[in-house]
Amino acid sequence: MRHRPAIRSLAPSAVLAAVILAGGAAWSLAQAQSQAPAGPAMTPEEIADCLCQKQVLDQQQSQVDVQGGLLQERQQELNNLDAQIKAQAARTPSTDTVGQQVLQDLIAQQIALRNLIQLQIRPVYTQQIGQLRQTIETYNAQCTARPRYVIDLEKAQENLVCPQQ
Repeated sequence: MRHRPAIRSLAPSAVLAAVILAGGAAWSLAQAQSQAPAGPAMTPEEIADCLCQKQVLDQQQSQVDVQGGLLQERQQELNNLDAQIKAQAARTPSTDTVGQQVLQDLIAQQIALRNLIQLQIRPVYTQQIGQLRQTIETYNAQCTARPRYVIDLEKAQENLVCPQQ
């Protein structure tokens, strides 16, 4: 039971970190556009690369959102099981073999679900957050500091073909 607070605090902080980083990307883009140009304008090829990076970033954000939702759902399921176990334990005397078996089954489900969260769902989520953070940092470094001309942006978008991710 001592591990539950850590489980609850990790997911929101990881989501918050992703939101801050994603917000930072948008802020950096707005800041770059509002400040005087830093260096020469981006070429259509560089803009195309950035557009492709943005697609990757959006795809990774979507994956993080899905995995975060899964993590929250399973955590709620675990919380519900915890409540069921407490209720079952409170109303089941030790002489009630059927009630004790139900309690043991609930505990087995709880252990399996806790293991699923800790060993599979949370590690994938944490890995995805790390990949998203790296993609945002790369995007910010390569795509937000220099000006883009509309004509070059339109040219880059014309026949945009991004490598398969």
